[in-house]
Amino acid sequence: MEKWQIELNATPLWFLQTFIGVSVSLVAIVYIIGKTRFGRQFRQILSPCLDKAGRLKILLLLAAMVMLLLTEIRLNVLNTFFYNGLYSALQDKKAAAFWFFALINAGVVIMRTLNGIVNDFLDQSLAIKWSEKLNGVLVSRWFADKNYYRLHMLRHEPDNIDQRIQQDAQEFIANTIEFIRGMLNSVLSAIEFTVVLWGLSGVLSLFGLNIPRGIVFFVFIFVLLSTAAAMWIGKPLIRYHYDNEKLNGDYRYSLIRIRDHAESIAFYRGEWKEQQQLGDRFRAVIRNRWKITRQSVVLGGFNDLLTQSVQLLPLMLQAPRFFAGQIKIGDMHQTVQAFNRLQRALSFFRNFYESFTAYRARLERLSGFLSNLQNADYGSNGIDVVSDRLELENVAVYRTDGTVLLNHVALKAECGDALLIQGASGCGKTTLMRVLAGLWPFGSSGTVRRLPHHETLFVPQRPYVPQGTLYEAICYPDLNPSPEELRLVLADCRLHYLAGCLDKTDDWQHRLSPGELQRIAFARILLARPKLILLDEATSALDESTEAALYMLIRQKLPDSIIVSIGHRNTLCAFHNKTMQISGSMAV
Repeated sequence: MEKWQIELNATPLWFLQTFIGVSVSLVAIVYIIGKTRFGRQFRQILSPCLDKAGRLKILLLLAAMVMLLLTEIRLNVLNTFFYNGLYSALQDKKAAAFWFFALINAGVVIMRTLNGIVNDFLDQSLAIKWSEKLNGVLVSRWFADKNYYRLHMLRHEPDNIDQRIQQDAQEFIANTIEFIRGMLNSVLSAIEFTVVLWGLSGVLSLFGLNIPRGIVFFVFIFVLLSTAAAMWIGKPLIRYHYDNEKLNGDYRYSLIRIRDHAESIAFYRGEWKEQQQLGDRFRAVIRNRWKITRQSVVLGGFNDLLTQSVQLLPLMLQAPRFFAGQIKIGDMHQTVQAFNRLQRALSFFRNFYESFTAYRARLERLSGFLSNLQNADYGSNGIDVVSDRLELENVAVYRTDGTVLLNHVALKAECGDALLIQGASGCGKTTLMRVLAGLWPFGSSGTVRRLPHHETLFVPQRPYVPQGTLYEAICYPDLNPSPEELRLVLADCRLHYLAGCLDKTDDWQHRLSPGELQRIAFARILLARPKLILLDEATSALDESTEAALYMLIRQKLPDSIIVSIGHRNTLCAFHNKTMQISGSMAV
């Protein structure tokens, strides 16, 4: 029985043994890597995506991917034996044997193509499923406990959160699948082609030394030394790629800010300043890209030199045995195939190292983002009691650095009361309003009695309007009035001319004027009917006549609601029965 027949007959047993070996090895490797910092970061990203319902599907998908990978490797091994037979038949001028092996090799090509198609489909399927899970985890944790707001208030907010959720997550998933598949392929191919090359090699005479199976030892030593050199050359790329993600995110965010504040920039005639700042940020991107380019060119040139230099080595090392008549031309061809595949398998990490540096940077950014969401210290709060009234007893409010902003604050407001808070700009009025709304993330002490969150509505100076139709913008986040009710409210808020645009989709945040946005906020108040209304300079863009009409409208429609307002106009006093003046760190 010829060698190719022995290998072909051994294939079923090989599949069984190798699959079991790979499964056990993967479990052991995962356990060991899990103890490292890299493993802990990877588990931090992966674990939330593996719910009980999806674990079995993922395991079955991974098992299928491993089997397809084993099929690819086995076909590659068998292919070397079939090509050996093909070239040996050609050398011996055996036409029947030649056409036999030609047909077999054609069949192998078809099988490898089909295997590759299914492999790609499973890779994409896993990437899509994982992407759905990871995006859900990142977004849900970002919104949990108002982290999206609290992180924004931190002095060291993670940079470019949008980029981490969208771009970094997608590329991390793609690189993970590519890396794991490549590593498995590399290890298994190295084992298989070491066995093949071992059977083909003889005594290697080198510098007067006779080394049994020397060609095998040569390729291992060659690859180990070259990999160590490549890692040394490419080490700075990890930091450069991390900086690249951050700098590009900063530049993109600057472009978005210009789009969002185009009118203000135009009024200030600030084009030259914006262009200057954009230029500074882009030059930082370019400087870092040059660093990456210089290091990548050196690493790429080193890898290309090694790849090209090994093409003739197996022929040169086996040539003496061929000329001595110890092996045939088919053995020579199989040696070249086995040598190159073994060298390629052992060189995987060296060739992948540059991509791995970018992958490592994305892992750091995603892990850092999740750690910020999980471990952010927002400071301790005092006693927070849900009540039917609003009351503060000896409350102290702290700044981001832990120092006292407001001290000994006391107020009381019951059903139907209207409280006006005034003071100099920057004295802490808005911060106190955040405490009343339960949003201040940096800590407070004392006792706060307030109404439940679902009965409270906070209205900032510039109300937020989401993307979508005007109806969705007005009814944000979850109001559901009838069209007739909404038209009446719009008329009450002097927005009757918008009634015909309710189904129109536009960028309403920028389409509407500041005064229109503030009137929409009052329309939301009338639709939501909250028991506690917090108004932070909510009429600053309105004329005094409209301001008076809206305050009287709220009091008429919602007579039992508590109103707390911040404002500088003295005209507001007429609509409030209580006032608080903030001076220094005191509120009276």
